[in-house]
Amino acid sequence: MKVALILPGSIWYAPYVRIYTRILDEQNVNYSIISWNREGDDEPEGFQYNEFCKKGHGSAGFLAYKRYVYFIKRTIKEQHFDRIIVFGPQITCLLSLFLLRKFRYRYMIDYRDLSIEQKKGFKQLFSVMLKFSCANVISSPGFKRCLPKRDYYLSHNFNERVARSVIGNVSPEMLFNTANGIDVLTIGAIRDFSSNIEVTKAIANKEGYTLRFIGKGQGTVERIQTYCDRVNARNISFVGFYDKSEEAEYVKASTFMNIFYPRAITHDTALSNRFYNSLIYRKPMLVTKNTTQGDYAEKYQVGVAVENCNNLTADLEMFLQNDYYLYAKRCDELLIEFLNDQNEFVEAVKQFVKE
Repeated sequence: MKVALILPGSIWYAPYVRIYTRILDEQNVNYSIISWNREGDDEPEGFQYNEFCKKGHGSAGFLAYKRYVYFIKRTIKEQHFDRIIVFGPQITCLLSLFLLRKFRYRYMIDYRDLSIEQKKGFKQLFSVMLKFSCANVISSPGFKRCLPKRDYYLSHNFNERVARSVIGNVSPEMLFNTANGIDVLTIGAIRDFSSNIEVTKAIANKEGYTLRFIGKGQGTVERIQTYCDRVNARNISFVGFYDKSEEAEYVKASTFMNIFYPRAITHDTALSNRFYNSLIYRKPMLVTKNTTQGDYAEKYQVGVAVENCNNLTADLEMFLQNDYYLYAKRCDELLIEFLNDQNEFVEAVKQFVKE
């Protein structure tokens, strides 16, 4: 049994692939990751297509995708893979004829972002691909609003072992971290200027607050830095590319996780990596109201859901008046719900790779 995990882009932008590799490792399944190292900074792993995109990870055009698809097909044929796990609707649609001819009911679709499948023509094609897959996986229940009615497994963007290890594990040193003031952390892919600049303006030069941006941003980070330089914002700092192994320490040093996004259907329906880090490391989340993340935050009282940042610092300070132990218990309740989803997903993957 040989399994190919096909990513639409760089491994750095796809931490969710590790959810699958952990399962495949435990099942002693032979697998390889096929990826597109668009920015040239991925560590060598599996089979990598190395066409550089000058304008960043999200700037590839149709012809570049076409060349990547040719690379994927050639690699699959040469390596004689038996099963395919394909991530994202773009690559699924571009590989559609190949998958339907060669791998019907022997491919799995993992869906984590709204994309071209929402457009006319692609919507019908993606529906067909969902029909003839062995299993369909989504990372947020919010996506069901925008997808055909099918059976979907929920795969959450977290390490389930880590999630299980923190449940019920609360100690005094884990209390809300305000010893050095209130620190708001934005970590990972930093793509949205409008929402991040709103948070920046609310916190810039605010006494008792720091704001950190850690990650890559395709021009967004540079625009935020330009604003900070203009207003001489000394309480805002920037760290670019970081190793994923460093992420936990960055999160632990924060008070709040910034997951405030602009209102768009793509953001409204998704659950981000930061959302899970917020729960696992017990760092309350700042999220957008009336979204999937915002609804969870309000229902379980695990963060601050706002429509805008007009009264942001007051809202954050009010949340910190909550009892930390009750807050941690609510994080546990939500993690337990997600772990139940994950158990069903893991069993589906095991069945998929069973010879």
